[in-house]
Amino acid sequence: MIAEARLRKITHDPQGFNERERKLIAGSKSQIDRWKSAVDFAFRRQYAIPMHLELQDSSVDSVVISRYGIIVEMLDGDLKPIIEGRNKIAHGQWVWELNNLETQFKGRAADPMNYLAISRRGEIIDNLAEIVHVLIVSEPAFQREFDRLYGKISSTRCVIDGNDYPQFEAKIRNSGQQRIRSTMKGEKR
Repeated sequence: MIAEARLRKITHDPQGFNERERKLIAGSKSQIDRWKSAVDFAFRRQYAIPMHLELQDSSVDSVVISRYGIIVEMLDGDLKPIIEGRNKIAHGQWVWELNNLETQFKGRAADPMNYLAISRRGEIIDNLAEIVHVLIVSEPAFQREFDRLYGKISSTRCVIDGNDYPQFEAKIRNSGQQRIRSTMKGEKR
């Protein structure tokens, strides 16, 4: 849901797309296709690439084309699984996963995520949305911010599954116990 809301916010930025581009993006068949359309239109606008040319066939710098590829890979590899996971839960596939037509079981659903896994997926959405937003509104800012935001996404990928949750939980418990002890000491005075 956050990814969908962020894309709507991005596409309606007054410094970004025009109404025709917004309609074309909204007309894409899936949410991930809308994200890809937004990225495609943004690159074409910022680097003056006509619609009849493939981005790779344009005279744009290879670094720019590489960044385009990286963003599309992040959409497919990072954002798409988040969107699909949310959709499965929203359609009641908590225990069993169904095929697209919802006529047959495909197997057991994934185990529920812990707080860290959910939170880190949100971080990836936020950073990816920021990359796309900066690209849409300012090419110089995109050039300046891309590496920083990509680095944040890359480091979050390493811990996205929340396998460090037991340590996180222990840290929270310890801080809570310390607060209780300090409160009790304050009451004894």
